Amino acid sequence: MVWQVAVAVMIALAARLGGVEQRKLSSRAGQPAQEGREALTGQIQRLTLRPSMLADNIEELAGRDVMIQNARVVGVFEPHALLIEPATRRPEIVGHRDRVLVLIRDAALQVPADLLVASTVQVRGVARTLLGMRLSAEVPWPRQLDRERIERLDIRATVLATSVQTPEGIELTGPRSDTPSDRPMTK
Repeated sequence: MVWQVAVAVMIALAARLGGVEQRKLSSRAGQPAQEGREALTGQIQRLTLRPSMLADNIEELAGRDVMIQNARVVGVFEPHALLIEPATRRPEIVGHRDRVLVLIRDAALQVPADLLVASTVQVRGVARTLLGMRLSAEVPWPRQLDRERIERLDIRATVLATSVQTPEGIELTGPRSDTPSDRPMTK
């Protein structure tokens, strides 16, 4: 009886301090379920993470609104697809690079790839598993990314991005054009 009261108090404190109840609420087919407090209040709780935290915990974070900070651009596949990794001073170990594929929704990069690669950015969007992103077809999957290349590049997660910015907040995306200039920017 005492332990039941203690658990109830802990749950109440967590809810009051901003914790999120882990109970999933039902959703329409094909759409991620909202969790606990977000669904009850209608407010979106954006999580601020580094790329390695998202990559290591994608199964738990998939479907959540995230802001990825301190991310270095590794490459640009297409105007709406780029690859990021943690912006660290030391090189990452192959096999543990924790890279995240960023697919930009309803927009495209407005900055040349050679200027963007090796730069630090922040990304806002929804965390997705690789499988979930491919199956949703919300944005075109980069043609160059097959299973072998995904493994070789150590891509662990995706973000369906609504914004890609410099650390100062300068937006790097703009309206997507469906012209032939929408070809890959790097290889």
